[in-house]
Amino acid sequence: MLLRGGPGDGQVMSGGGETVVWQACLYEITPELARRSGRDLRVYRHRPDCCEPYGRGAEDRCE
Repeated sequence: MLLRGGPGDGQVMSGGGETVVWQACLYEITPELARRSGRDLRVYRHRPDCCEPYGRGAEDRCE
């Protein structure tokens, strides 16, 4: 997967699911694919309202 936006922008990770957490920030799956190193990767978009550095990562709606 490829992270887009937020502090993890451009990070390539393994795994999957509807959401992923990268350094206390939430990323949600999108229908987009991005080509990286000859592979198609699913794009996950940052949710700025659910990122602990912004002081909102502990809210129930973000977990």
